[in-house]
Amino acid sequence: MRFIVLLLSMGSVVLYGYALAGLGGYFFGRGRPDYIILGLGAGTLSAAASLFLWRKFLILLEKEAEKDSGENV
Repeated sequence: MRFIVLLLSMGSVVLYGYALAGLGGYFFGRGRPDYIILGLGAGTLSAAASLFLWRKFLILLEKEAEKDSGENV
């Protein structure tokens, strides 16, 4: 699960980069609103998914730690 979170996090950075590229195109007279919308939308979804999975992973890790500490007592 950590690897999936890593990929989603890196994907969000790349997708936000697409949004910046679309916005930066306006400096050269070739703005790309489709890049901006795609980058912001998909980047935000990817970031939210990675945060959701990371939180789920931490809860699982905490339950395993409680289970292990209960067995050693």
